[in-house]
Amino acid sequence: MKKLQLKQLGLPVLLCSSVFLTGCDNSKNTATQNDKIQPEDKVMQELITEPVKAFEKTPDDQHDIALLTDFDTRFTQMSDDMEDELTKMHEEGSLTDEFAHNRKRDNIRSALNMLKELDLKTQQGRYIQGLIAEYWQTQAKLYDEHKDNKAEEMKNSGDRVKGLANFLHAQDQLEHWQSQYPEMSKTDTLKTEATKSESLK
Repeated sequence: MKKLQLKQLGLPVLLCSSVFLTGCDNSKNTATQNDKIQPEDKVMQELITEPVKAFEKTPDDQHDIALLTDFDTRFTQMSDDMEDELTKMHEEGSLTDEFAHNRKRDNIRSALNMLKELDLKTQQGRYIQGLIAEYWQTQAKLYDEHKDNKAEEMKNSGDRVKGLANFLHAQDQLEHWQSQYPEMSKTDTLKTEATKSESLK
């Protein structure tokens, strides 16, 4: 089974990539410059994740894994649709900063609503749910704080990676959990192949 998708985090991930490159350049700075706390250092602190936690197996594990994976699939598709919509509007010249900002904020709220609807039965499932929800709650708060500003200001802000460590930790936790049930991966593969076969008929 796949990891939680990071595509919907696009800008934070791109920002992180640029930070790695910037970090290499900063290594050439003087000792005085290195003593200062750089913005990219704050970003890197947001990316420090906790070790995977150990949970006892339960009969409901596969139920919760399936729900979390389905949530990821549905939210990723919704985010892809949003990105396609914004890209099309941008190409047509009809996209405004305000619309893009509100659209992305609504997408975040949808993520939170979808998470709340998950009927998770295990401690580990609720733990992962809480980590993901905490990240999106942080992002929702930031979008609300920037509602009177242009979307560009939010896009360029290091705030976009606040709480990202929780999301990455949730990804690691779910991947570890999934690895304990390899038979689920085989089942998913068979379902995918069957769906493709049906679509070709």
